[in-house]
Order: sequence, then C-alpha cells, then structure tokens
Amino acid sequence: MKYQNKLPEYLLHIPPKMWQEFCKSMLESRNINEEVIGFFFCKSHQISQLKIRYIPKAWVVPLQDCYELQSNSGLVLAQKFHSYILEKYLQDGLHVVHIHTHIGEFMPEFSSVDDYYESEYANFLTRNFSQKIRLISGVFNQSLQKGKFRIWNRKGKNYYHVDFHNTYLKTNNFDASFASDAVQEEFEQPFNSQYQDGFDNTTILSSFSKNLMQSTTKSIFSQQKSYNNQNLMFARQRIFGDVCQKQLHELKISLIGCGGIGANFAESLGRLGVKNWVLIDSDRLETVNLNRMPGATQKMVEQQWYKVDYIKYLIKKIYPTGSNVKAIPTSCDLEIAQTEIAGADLIVVATDNHLSRKQAQELALTYMRPLVCLGTHIDINPSDNTPRMFCRVTVPPLGGGWCLMCGNIISLQKAAVESAPAQINQMVNRAGYIEGVNDPAVFWLNSICASTGVGVIHGMVSGFLNLDAGIDWIYEFPNSVWHQTDTKYLETPDCYFCSHSNGLTTESEDIDTESDVDNMDYW
Repeated sequence: MKYQNKLPEYLLHIPPKMWQEFCKSMLESRNINEEVIGFFFCKSHQISQLKIRYIPKAWVVPLQDCYELQSNSGLVLAQKFHSYILEKYLQDGLHVVHIHTHIGEFMPEFSSVDDYYESEYANFLTRNFSQKIRLISGVFNQSLQKGKFRIWNRKGKNYYHVDFHNTYLKTNNFDASFASDAVQEEFEQPFNSQYQDGFDNTTILSSFSKNLMQSTTKSIFSQQKSYNNQNLMFARQRIFGDVCQKQLHELKISLIGCGGIGANFAESLGRLGVKNWVLIDSDRLETVNLNRMPGATQKMVEQQWYKVDYIKYLIKKIYPTGSNVKAIPTSCDLEIAQTEIAGADLIVVATDNHLSRKQAQELALTYMRPLVCLGTHIDINPSDNTPRMFCRVTVPPLGGGWCLMCGNIISLQKAAVESAPAQINQMVNRAGYIEGVNDPAVFWLNSICASTGVGVIHGMVSGFLNLDAGIDWIYEFPNSVWHQTDTKYLETPDCYFCSHSNGLTTESEDIDTESDVDNMDYW
C-alpha cells in the first residue's frame, strides 16, 4: 500500500454538551464587539497510519482580566495567564487548540495576522516542549455558528485542514480515492514483478487488459446488482432520510460481548444498515446458548465456534459483500482488542459481568467514545415466588457528567471479585446460582433489550433522540413498565473515573489576576 502521496486526516470531535458550555463561556467573556479567544487541550489518538483524532481533555476561556488588550481588531493575552496555561496543560504533553472569533456573522477566514502569529506560536511550541505538541487553530464568526480549523506542522511552515464535529456521534468517512489507488496497485504489482522480463510486453499487456476488462466488467455488474438490492433492502427506511442511511452504512461499532444480547443486537443493527464491526468476546458457543442466539446450531457448538465468529457469520449472511467485520476472540482488557475498540465510532457493551463493563467504560472515557450498555436480569419475587424480569439500556453522557461507575450502574465490588483468581471467582459466583449455569436468560427479554439499544443508536444517528444528559432506561416485566432514571441524580462531579482520572476540572472560579491567574471559566 502506498501512503507517501496521501495527506493525513486530522479529526477534532468535541461532544455537543462540552461545545455548548464552551461557546456560552466565550460569548459571556466579551462586552459588545470584542474578539474573544478560548482553548481546548487535547490528547492525540492515532487511529490509523493516516488518521489522527484529537481528544479534548480540558477547556479554558479567559475572562477580561486575563487580557492585556481585547478589542474588535485583535487581542493580547496577559503574560501571567499565558504562562499559567503553558505550565498547567502543555507540560503534560496536551496539544493546544486556539479558537478565536472575528466580528460579523459571515463565514470567517484566517487573516494574514492569524497566519503570522500562529506560525510563530507553532514554532515556539516545538522549541520549548519536548513532547512534540501541535497547534490547532480555529476561527469563528462572532456568534460561534460558523468556523473552520487547521493544524500547523511543528516548524510552523505549513498547515492542514482539520475535520471538526460537535455532534454526539462522529461517523467515519470513506475515502474513495484511497480505495481506487489500492485497487490499481493490486493490479499493477503482479504485472510489474512477474511479466515484464522475458516476454513480449505488447502481447502480455493485451492479454492482461482483456482478462482485466472481463473481470472488471463482471465485478461492476455484480457490485451494481448488490447496490440495487441494498437500495431496495432499505426502501422502507426512507422516512429517516438518505443522510441517516448513509451514516448507518459508515458507522463502525465495537461490540463487547457476543452472547444472547449481543447476538440479537448485531442481527437487528446489521439489518438497519450497519456493516462495519469489531467483535470482542473470548467465549465459544455452548449448547446452553442456543435458546437465545438466532441462527446458532448444535453443529456450531460441536465445532467449537467462537461467539465472535458466529456473529460475523450473521453479518456476512446479511452482507456477503461490502461489510467489514473483525472478529477478535479475546477479552477487552488486552491491547489488541483495546486498539480496535478505540478506533470505532461507538462502543456497545453487552456482557454478563461487571468487570468487562467497567473496562468498556474506562475505554470510552479515555478515548471520548460514545458508550451504550445493555443488560438483563431475572430473579424470583420473594413475596409470591413469581419471576421478575428486567432489561436496562444505559448511555452515559459524552464529555462528562456521570459514568456507569459513579451512577452505581456497575458494582465495583462485583468487578473486583470477577478480577480475582479463577477459584475464588467461581466460589463466589456459585452462591445463588445453579451450579454450571450462569444468570437466567431468555431470548425474548434479550430481544427487548437489544432492540431498544438499536433504537437508541438509530436515534443518535438520525438526531431525533437527545442524549446530551445521557439516558438510563429500565424495562420491568410482567408489569410491562418502562422506568426512566432522572439522570441529574447520577451526576457525580468528583467521580474518580470520569473526573479526576482524566485530569478534568469541573468548577469555575473568578479570582483577580493580581493575586492569581485562575481568572477563567474552565471544565
């Protein structure tokens, strides 16, 4: 594969709630027609050789006392304030994003003054910090509704476009030109290496071209037929719009847990149009699984299929061509799995244990990826000995507020037991269970949970579901009642996982810069 002629793709994804709070602080920090500036500090994540995502870990908006000059023609930060942010954030190796406004409501352009000072600043960062810090700059109109971003090289001599999104879910963009080059190289390499010596080039080229034309023609007709079939397949989803369907096709899901809930979820979401998957589960199919896993057979059990391969089989039955499914038969705590999980657009955890849910939540926090948690529970009502059944769908807010741990949706005590040595784990788990059988589970309850999770994701992509504050829904049967948790009660500003562990500050201070430089709004 040839990469040398390809430019890297730079992504900056700021969650909507975080962006709204940042914009509000920016607008409040000026008087009438003054320019304002704000900062994000980001970690970088190398998704692939040519794709880098910048993940915001903190933001700062200086108040008026932090400027030496603030007018409608430009601004200058106070040296003491500038030194403070360099020491607090850049010493830790975070990349800096400058966002400033221009007067007016039209689409702004970077000025020659912006070019000069940003070039100098990018070079300054290279000279003074050993962590290879990059400068990303953004310019917006005065209402912060229209803007653009660019990233400078470390010498400050050139810059590149940055793809900015402030939506809940960022889907991948398919690079058609890159795919075309890959196909071209696939045909060029055998010809150049095997045929050019010892043969008449004209004859070989004619023969090769004829074969290539025949195979290409068959491929085009086959792809066109597949394309037409898929258009017809989704004809009854047109009410949601072509853009929504395109985004579903591009969406990449990391599914952790490929059992009863995961299988139903993958089948339903696959038929909605999702073709790109990373499947994580170390278990193999067992006979006890067959009551709730569609299409699974006793023969698969006898052949000791991994659950990830079984779900891959389900997806490939829907999409014989055009799908991309990575089946990784391991747990989510191994590096090979975490690398793939971090590169997805959305993490879904559908496991039956607290430890893997905790690990999935930590990955979602680290890489600022949306997380959907699916689970079911069956027990016996002690008052009348009748079964009680529940399913739960939880989506923590993206960018802070609460997580599965601080909302007590995951038991850290149980997660600790599950991470204990196998003998202790088995001894504790046997309490309350039939020996050799895990939690009770039935197909229809798993289906309710999985289908609701699919509906939530459909709402994310199409935009008809507001997830800024997160959701926590619980279905109770036989009462057939849905309970919706008031998520404000789940918010935990000092949570160890979603606050302190990420170095995020969640309070605001207004202190005179003569005594302290913390005169800013920050998150």
